[in-house]
Amino acid sequence: MKKYFSLILIGIFANSSLCFAATLSSLNKEQFVKAFVNKTSVSIATDNLNGRTIENTFSMFLDDHGNAVGKMSQKPTNEPQTDKGIYSINDDGTAYITWQHWDGKKTLCFRAFNTENAYINVGCDNVFHTAFMKEAIQPGNLLN
Repeated sequence: MKKYFSLILIGIFANSSLCFAATLSSLNKEQFVKAFVNKTSVSIATDNLNGRTIENTFSMFLDDHGNAVGKMSQKPTNEPQTDKGIYSINDDGTAYITWQHWDGKKTLCFRAFNTENAYINVGCDNVFHTAFMKEAIQPGNLLN
């Protein structure tokens, strides 16, 4: 079911990212903090990292001091399975995250969009990154 949902999302974003952006609004900073900070989020099984599709779940914890911890359920090729980094959120809700190892230490920019049962993360370049089902977001750091 998750894989089917992932394929549908990818198809929608590949064909209509401009339409999508016009119909949904991204979270602002307050909404982003409420949804993700001091919580562990687990993504659906497809993630687009730096133009590479990874069929792997991604877990992320963001603390309230700008620190991030992430873990892939399966180790990506040539990268560690877990990583730490830093993040920031602009007032408009645009999020920036830089991992110590992943993505060549490049800063990733994305926005989160609220749907009824998920938050969909889209890069600032309007490329789909991943989606976090709301039921898969839990208080606290569950990555220890």
